[in-house]
Amino acid sequence: MGQKIDARIFRLGIRQKNWEQKYIEKNNEETSLYLYKTLEIQKYINRIFALYKIKIHNCKIFYSENSLQIFISFYLTEKTINTIDKSLTKYQKKFSIRIKRLNIKKINKKNTFYYRSKAKQMIVLKKFEDILLESLALYTKKKVNILVKLQNLNNYKQLSYSQIKNCKTVFKQLKKFVRNSFFKEALNILFISISKRKSAKLLTEFISYQFKQNQIRNDRSTISRKDNYFVGFLKQSIQLLINAEVSRISGAKVVIKGRFNRAPRAKKVIMQFGKFSLQSINSKVDYHQSTAYTINGTFGIKI
Repeated sequence: MGQKIDARIFRLGIRQKNWEQKYIEKNNEETSLYLYKTLEIQKYINRIFALYKIKIHNCKIFYSENSLQIFISFYLTEKTINTIDKSLTKYQKKFSIRIKRLNIKKINKKNTFYYRSKAKQMIVLKKFEDILLESLALYTKKKVNILVKLQNLNNYKQLSYSQIKNCKTVFKQLKKFVRNSFFKEALNILFISISKRKSAKLLTEFISYQFKQNQIRNDRSTISRKDNYFVGFLKQSIQLLINAEVSRISGAKVVIKGRFNRAPRAKKVIMQFGKFSLQSINSKVDYHQSTAYTINGTFGIKI
């Protein structure tokens, strides 16, 4: 039986104006050169964002003879700020980056923690952006003007009153999962996935990361229950959010294959929500796959 292929392959070049990678070449020889450079830059961006626990939502690269323009939308996890703050201190001395500290005064007692965390987040992102620019300048040998635009998806857009009311009803139905460590972050990522286009990569990477975390437990008897419990949460939460007013997607299909329940053989779990057509070329489909490497084998995730 043949394997399923990427559903986006047949739709390339059909009603697609905004490509993820663009480059302007003068002759055929420069085509392969720019293609190689853009792929290497994309590999480096994926690598450095993964090291600092930052989830990439979308990455667009525009390369020409005189300029390099990069647009990256990302999501900050709970461990991101601490990881960047500890790791980037080594590179500050090497690149001699000067960072202006934010002076915060006249803050109410209730909002003190919120403003401090927001200020720390801005400082840490500034550090990370400087390191990214410096490394890209070294790669291009400082012969190209570099422009990097970062979009933080942690700041949500404003919702209408009816949408907020609808989201509250969804959250009430998921009350039994509130005490879990993954609940808050999972809801944030699921909310971004249903409200923004091309979010399959963000959701796939989060699910694979969560399966890795489920296997890192001292009590072996709880490993299988953690996997099945998390799959049950995905089934219920995705179904509720797709039917919500905020949702911009008509359907989704999630396939997870691995050794659930520590069984000797792998098992496949297929979750399908809503309706979507893979046969019609005009349908807008996003696809991504990831692999979670655990002590009980690998888990393959496709969305």
